[in-house]
Amino acid sequence: MLLKDLLNKKVAIWGMGKEGHSIAHFLDKHNISYSTIDKENESDIFLNEVIFKSPGVSLYHPLLKEAKEKGIVITSSTNFYMENKSPLIKSIAVTGTKGKSTTSSLMAHVLRKMGYRVGFGGNIGVPLLDLWEEKIDFLVAELSSYQCADLTTGFDLTIVTNLYPEHIDWHQSHEQYFKDKLNILKVRKTGQKAVINCKNEKLMQLTDGLKDIYYFNKNISTVKSPLLGHHNQENIDAIKVALRVLDLPLDHLEDYLSDFKALPHRLEVFDVNGITYVDDSISTTPETSLAALQVFEGKNRFLLVGGYDRKQDYSKLIDYAQQQNVNLICLPDTGKAIHEKVPQSFLALDMKEAIEIVRKYVKKGDVVILSPGAPSYNCYKNFEERGRDFKKNILKV
Repeated sequence: MLLKDLLNKKVAIWGMGKEGHSIAHFLDKHNISYSTIDKENESDIFLNEVIFKSPGVSLYHPLLKEAKEKGIVITSSTNFYMENKSPLIKSIAVTGTKGKSTTSSLMAHVLRKMGYRVGFGGNIGVPLLDLWEEKIDFLVAELSSYQCADLTTGFDLTIVTNLYPEHIDWHQSHEQYFKDKLNILKVRKTGQKAVINCKNEKLMQLTDGLKDIYYFNKNISTVKSPLLGHHNQENIDAIKVALRVLDLPLDHLEDYLSDFKALPHRLEVFDVNGITYVDDSISTTPETSLAALQVFEGKNRFLLVGGYDRKQDYSKLIDYAQQQNVNLICLPDTGKAIHEKVPQSFLALDMKEAIEIVRKYVKKGDVVILSPGAPSYNCYKNFEERGRDFKKNILKV
């Protein structure tokens, strides 16, 4: 759908979060009238011809199928931007269950260091329509599964970091989540390429037979950077392979990465009275909690774990924690089930009580890690708020 196609159409925005407000600003700027839809007036969808759906509205909402059958066009900020962008802009998408924010930030950082004009947006916090008027050479977009599910346009290069079970509430099943996430590869045009993680079993299984696929993580990356953890070496290797696919030089990669700063709430380390605290609040899967623990092997570790229940499998994390004598402080909701399987763990009602428990046992040289392995919105608005609460309770006198 092109901008001119919106003229004289009845347009509505469904969902007024950050992306919804971006769409509203865009439509206002182009003198296109619109209405808004929320939980109170969802049936108004049928009064319109074009619906801009926010990512938070599930593709499987019962009204959407009916709307499509009635010929109503359902689009999004991401789709609209991609369908209208200049073909001169080279487009790069980064998706995956975990690591997409860091990998996309690395990609944008390196391209800027090379002297290119880069537009960076998507799930990272800048809706693509906010980039509409920017003169750029490269678009780097971090995309969530919600944004991939109804994507209609492929990217010149797509990086898929990994696949683990997630977002069952939106996608209705883990298998549907995998399918929706990889829709980004299915909508590619001939010649559009993808870089994927060859060590991720589910990803390899579901991409078998696809064309124009390149692989990262064949060998352990040795590129020096300020980032901690083996998983971040995997992210850097994805950038190396992507640069090769784009025919861009690797000569100065370490120099480019030397001043890259880790994103907030992603293995963010700080010291208080000789104790190392780690804010990894972005962690929403047990796999990322395990990765965070492995960064600090050899230390006496306390792990704050638990959050919104998405029916994920914590068995590997629990086995590792027990074998390594990790001190587990279990938070609602999933923490209760973990506590039942690990009787020597601690059960806390909230972050305040969790830090109070830590203070009773922690000593200088120990590491305290908030890596919940679950989403935050059973107790918090988002993972950022959870991370701030962690820090607030630690720094509290």
